[in-house]
Amino acid sequence: MKNFYKILCQILFVVCLLVSNFYIPKVQARTLREMREELEELKEKYENNQLQINLTEKEIEQTKNRISTIRTTILDIQENMFELRNTIEELNQDIADKESEIDDILVFFQVANGENSYLEYAFGAKDFTDFIYRLAVSEQLTSYNNELVEQYKQDIEESEQKTKELEQEEIDLNNERDDLEIEVAKLGDKLSELDSDSISIEEQLKIMESEIKLYTSLGCGEDQTIEQCSSEVLPPDTTMWRPIPTGYISGYTGWRISPITGEKEFHHGLDMSDSGANYRDYPVYSIANGIVVYVDNSDTSWCGGNKVYVQHYINGQFYTSGYWHLRDVTVEEHQVVTKNTQIGIMGGYSGTEYWDECSTGAHLHLELSDKPFNQEDGGNENINSLRDGFLRPELNINFPSKGVYWNDRTTKY
Repeated sequence: MKNFYKILCQILFVVCLLVSNFYIPKVQARTLREMREELEELKEKYENNQLQINLTEKEIEQTKNRISTIRTTILDIQENMFELRNTIEELNQDIADKESEIDDILVFFQVANGENSYLEYAFGAKDFTDFIYRLAVSEQLTSYNNELVEQYKQDIEESEQKTKELEQEEIDLNNERDDLEIEVAKLGDKLSELDSDSISIEEQLKIMESEIKLYTSLGCGEDQTIEQCSSEVLPPDTTMWRPIPTGYISGYTGWRISPITGEKEFHHGLDMSDSGANYRDYPVYSIANGIVVYVDNSDTSWCGGNKVYVQHYINGQFYTSGYWHLRDVTVEEHQVVTKNTQIGIMGGYSGTEYWDECSTGAHLHLELSDKPFNQEDGGNENINSLRDGFLRPELNINFPSKGVYWNDRTTKY
């Protein structure tokens, strides 16, 4: 009995793990009118994003201008300190010269050989009056030189004090400059995020506008849900086929270590490839009948490259499939496709698709959802995805195990 409960607990534990790894989305019906309202909200979000970009750019410019001013001020301070140090050296030399002169003058008052006659008298005073005159002049000159030396010393002290103040000002300005450069770096990161958001929002606007245009052209009513309209206008199908004729699974959906960043991430697509895919035009097909809702073939999408999204109606259920890392796209928006319609060529090879920074080699990244393509994805970083209604392609399409090669699109395993 104990073994029974032990086994039961183990089974329940495994079930909990499985449930935690498989997201079962709750489909929310949405009308064409609601899509238009979402489009206006998205436009407002885009405008706010642009405003934030402009404000951040101005803040960066102002901070850089302040840094430039600080650098100029520091150069002026360094030049002033250089001049002050030269002045101090000159004053010290003047003091030494004046003290030497004083010593020479004092000789006039020294008694030569112990006698009461002054050297000055011996050196040429004509009479006593002349001697007194010369003595007075010498005293005045000595007093003047003493005052001059004291003034020099005071100038030196003031120069040294000014030098210390300038040195401290230089330290303070260097610290402020360092802080501002850190702030510029942070603002740069913020601007990069805003730019990235701007690209995503801008692309999302194109996607939503394309989808609204599609359902409007198909005659969907303003208050008719997309699911209801899809069931009426999308070409029906009963199964999903593998999107490439031959190949193998190279990467599952789920948590993994990113081959690009080396960090842990959740991979929302099923990766597959084929031998020699880097160097040949390997075709990619739609997994089922449907309508192309959006095409991104601008060759500027830094992560995912060219993409195609197709909406399907299979066995009474609404689906959207996404095909990433395409070297070329061979369909157009709003085109009706079948399982035998080639939608593009496999890409992702850095030697060719140099703009696709999220790929280490030619492969197809397949995403699957049971929601319309432009449905809000609950705050995921890449809003251009199907991730609010995320489904695992390997659980909905007949794929062999990872690494096992297949030779056609339908063989059972």
